[in-house]
Amino acid sequence: MAVMSRPREFNRSDALEKAMQAFWSQGYEATSLNDLTKVMGLSKSSLYDTFGCKRDLFLQSLDYYRDNVTARVRQALHLDAPANQIIASLLNRAVDRIIDEKGRRGCLLNNTAVELGMCDSEIARHCASGLSIMEDTMHQLILRGQQEGSIHAVKNARALARFLTASINGVFVMGKANPDRAALTDIVDVALSTLNP
Repeated sequence: MAVMSRPREFNRSDALEKAMQAFWSQGYEATSLNDLTKVMGLSKSSLYDTFGCKRDLFLQSLDYYRDNVTARVRQALHLDAPANQIIASLLNRAVDRIIDEKGRRGCLLNNTAVELGMCDSEIARHCASGLSIMEDTMHQLILRGQQEGSIHAVKNARALARFLTASINGVFVMGKANPDRAALTDIVDVALSTLNP
């Protein structure tokens, strides 16, 4: 009697991490199903059975990125330092990251918003959901800084948070085209000047 082989077991989270990395490196359109099955170690049927079509997998990858990469920014809220210094560190780390060859991929949510945000409203919503984590973190830091006196108390905290989030994402976009530290630091310096009391 022939023995049927058992389907190969895999860790769903690990497979999703690998898919996310592929999309992050290549973008949605440039990442083929063959690329995905290869990096995830799955057959096409297993990929479809577990994650759905390529677009479904991409949406899950965006959420995985939001929950496991972007969400790390919330750790900044627990740092024991003045809020304006924490914000400066976040912006300067964005510069460090985008000029480093290993960090030139930038932010997956940012990349996706540029690539697909205008033509796919559902994908745009997933990107906005992730980017709101940065905005909310900035907002909380600004409110804290206003209480400390390190950030101008009269300024609208939510508007500043949106501006700083846009500045970080601008650093990622500009840095891909021109990874010049001095030029990117200019952006950071002007952004930080809006916080001065």
